[in-house]
Amino acid sequence: MNDCHKPSEYKKLLFAFSFFHAIVQDRRKFGPIGWNIPYAFTDEDFYVCKRQLKIFLDSGDEIPYKVLITLGAAINYGGRVTDDKDERLIKSILERFV
Repeated sequence: MNDCHKPSEYKKLLFAFSFFHAIVQDRRKFGPIGWNIPYAFTDEDFYVCKRQLKIFLDSGDEIPYKVLITLGAAINYGGRVTDDKDERLIKSILERFV
């Protein structure tokens, strides 16, 4: 956790992604109330976000929040999401934490 160039920011954002992953996973058990369509979110989605977070924090001076939200909500997790309301939901959940 300390091998990132910005360890403090990395830990905080990693916690945000961890919490986001927990919420996404937990909503699955509520069926259509949680997600309109059942999605197969996996731990690999979280690991990809974790690796991308480290890459982006190491590569620049500023934290690219919009890029991290787009990667997490639209690509890593959102790549499975096909319902437009679920797309809006997953993006708004991630924006709240990152």
